[in-house]
Amino acid sequence: MIKCPFCNTVYPENTLFCQECGSYLAGANDQGTDPLVGQTVAEADRSAGKSANLVTLALAFGGGGQVELPLSKEIVLGRLDAGQAIFPDIDLTNERGMEMGVSRRHARIVRRGNQVFIEDLGSLNGTFLNTARLAPELPYPVKEGDQVQLGKLILTIHLR
Repeated sequence: MIKCPFCNTVYPENTLFCQECGSYLAGANDQGTDPLVGQTVAEADRSAGKSANLVTLALAFGGGGQVELPLSKEIVLGRLDAGQAIFPDIDLTNERGMEMGVSRRHARIVRRGNQVFIEDLGSLNGTFLNTARLAPELPYPVKEGDQVQLGKLILTIHLR
């Protein structure tokens, strides 16, 4: 059996990716890719800046509102639908989510090590990071001040 190093979900041998968080599962013999040449670990740590100490995600809305959540677990963005038992961590209904094209389970934000990622969850109207459309189900790194667009709703990311 293989255990995901990020979410601890257990899978049979020869499973390549975790279905819960998308992480690559190296397997028992720890096969993996070789590290990139050119940047030392110390240089990577310096270029990451304060990201090693990130504990809180703050999303600022265009209308002046803001919501903060800890980065201790994945954060799902979307719209509440109690009838279908969909309860996102950040409910964007009051931010005109339905009118702005936000799906019920639109995107997720997760911290993995010293980096924070956003992933589109197959939303109908798409997720954009700094105007670039994200491919569904693939994590993209985010940084302080990035703009995320869910449908037509624009949010600014603040990492603390």
